[in-house]
Amino acid sequence: MSARLPRARPAAPRLLDVRIERLAAAGDGEALLDGRRLFVPLALPGERWRVRLLSETRDALRAEPVERLEGPPRATPLCPHFGTCGGCSLQHLPAEDYAAFKRARIQEPLERARLEVGSLLPLVSAPPASRRRLRLAFVRDRGGLLLGLRGRRSRAVVAIDRCPIALPELEALLAPLRRELAGIELLRRARAGELQLTAFAQGVELVLLATASADREDRERLAALAERLDLARLALAPEAGGEAEPITVRRAPSLRWGRFVLEPPPGAFMQATAAGERALQDAVAAWVPAGARLVDLFAGSGALSLPIADRLARLFLVEREGAVVEALARAVAGCGRIAVRARDLERAPLDARELAGFDAVLLDPPRGGAAAQATALARSTVGLVVYASCSPATFARDARILVDAGFRIEALQPIDQFLFSAEIELVALLRRGHAPRPLPA
Repeated sequence: MSARLPRARPAAPRLLDVRIERLAAAGDGEALLDGRRLFVPLALPGERWRVRLLSETRDALRAEPVERLEGPPRATPLCPHFGTCGGCSLQHLPAEDYAAFKRARIQEPLERARLEVGSLLPLVSAPPASRRRLRLAFVRDRGGLLLGLRGRRSRAVVAIDRCPIALPELEALLAPLRRELAGIELLRRARAGELQLTAFAQGVELVLLATASADREDRERLAALAERLDLARLALAPEAGGEAEPITVRRAPSLRWGRFVLEPPPGAFMQATAAGERALQDAVAAWVPAGARLVDLFAGSGALSLPIADRLARLFLVEREGAVVEALARAVAGCGRIAVRARDLERAPLDARELAGFDAVLLDPPRGGAAAQATALARSTVGLVVYASCSPATFARDARILVDAGFRIEALQPIDQFLFSAEIELVALLRRGHAPRPLPA
């Protein structure tokens, strides 16, 4: 009988001392090690850290911070959960460096695309305690129900009882909501899932994304929960996507754009903060001339175009989500200068013929951008485009298409809605005015 070989012990995690040189696009500290980039969360430029190597590829390495050895002063984080919660990544970054990082998130993709901007406007930032939408996760374990945000680069749930970036009415719901949800049988069956809280003038809407199906008893319990927490509306949505089902509507949430009042379906997209929304609306109002024939593509609830609808010659709103389109149609009923259509612009962009009746276009696509629509715009006779984007990289890609067709980026407004994250939004004015490059047939 052969002797059993001893089991090999796993190699101990490798400890390294590194100096952080810059902030990477995701907000992690970046160092160089043997010609490869090494990413360290929560580390800042100028700091020296002892780190534990976690993973490596041919081009990059990832590490976790172990000990800060030296470095310049840091900002004091606002939140006791900072560092474990994945919602914020930059609360420790001093204010001047923070603003410079946000500007660089826009400037670097523009430089890579060789794009020039006529006027880069000052950064508009939403204040703390202004976030009106929270996406939370929950999981049931032996200790009960955990409700909070995902951890850094993790699916684990970090329980939170404070969120200084959220509106006070959302923060105040965290503790009672956790207690109430712990007793809901539907969530006992689901064991894990997500939910979305949105603050309206009429109160807070709760949308549960549930994997388990709800019976009549579940619905009654949820309606009673909405009563106890004084929620405006509570709805259930399938986790895999699809329209949310209202369980109870105690006060119908509504949005007012000028003289138009829209009642959005549960879970409908809204800008993260009122301050960010106003900055976008102000730019659109300043850049779209009175009397314009405007088409609003990826229109959402019409938040950017309906406020100026009364001074336009014509407004056409195009949006993919059918329930939102129905709500828009009800809001603008009887106004002959405004039309609404449901259409998936990623698969079927408006072509040059359809755009011929308009002299201005408003674009506000999702993170993936609007490459197909930008190509159609490049072939059209439209002379003015206002482009709102939550992704500087896809904006730069699409803007390159338009600039090659004769547009120029006249102005760009950076907007920091997602405070203390690496995300940045922008709205830009592009006007056709110089000789285009030849487009491929």
